[in-house]
Amino acid sequence: MTADGTSRVKSADRTVELLELLAATPDRRTLVELARDLGIPKSSMHGLLRTLVQRGWVETDTAGSRYGLGVQALRTGAAYLRTDRAVRRLTPVVDLLHRQLDTTVQLGRLVGGHMVCLLTREKSDVRPMLRTEWPAPAYATAIGRVVLARVADDDEALARILSASAALAPADLRALRDELLQVVERGHAVDQRSADPDGGYGVAVAAPPKLGPYDAIGVCVPEGDLTADRVSELADAIRAAIIAGLTGRI
Repeated sequence: MTADGTSRVKSADRTVELLELLAATPDRRTLVELARDLGIPKSSMHGLLRTLVQRGWVETDTAGSRYGLGVQALRTGAAYLRTDRAVRRLTPVVDLLHRQLDTTVQLGRLVGGHMVCLLTREKSDVRPMLRTEWPAPAYATAIGRVVLARVADDDEALARILSASAALAPADLRALRDELLQVVERGHAVDQRSADPDGGYGVAVAAPPKLGPYDAIGVCVPEGDLTADRVSELADAIRAAIIAGLTGRI
């Protein structure tokens, strides 16, 4: 039984856990490593892998000894993006900003306390805020904080979201709440320092609540390029592009 009293199917649980582990791992893994990490008997893992390989969800190396995600995972992910209404409506907005500003632009979504990158248009010398291969804690980037700002005045909702990604010290939580209230006033969030060494600097604006209540668009720039005037310019550009996209002017 789960915490909400519903039952769970063990084989389905194992399948999802395996796919999530492979998605989070940059290198292919052996059967022994996967069985150990998930606490599954090797015989059960062997049968599960064999089925997923046959169905295209998992692939092996040429020796057949190491496993990674298969092309079916890509097809399913692409179908998700293709059928999601907010992604369909906001993709032209991201493309427009990429052309106008000649920089990296991202669409992110809040999922379980983390921001997941749904779409990236990159410029080679400008780092994205979100790494495309793995989610980042929502509080750690502008593209996440601008979404969190929607619950800045709801301590219970904010605590519930944050509990899924990290346990912040009381002082850090107070500082975050103060910053989120400032984001509400400004209408945008800013990264002038990167909490993640692989993350970029930039400005983010939330998508309209009725379209994407958990979505935001971020424009990334080189370190040191975020003057006050530049921040205002980028935030205005994002808002204008969103309006253009939603009114059919792109």
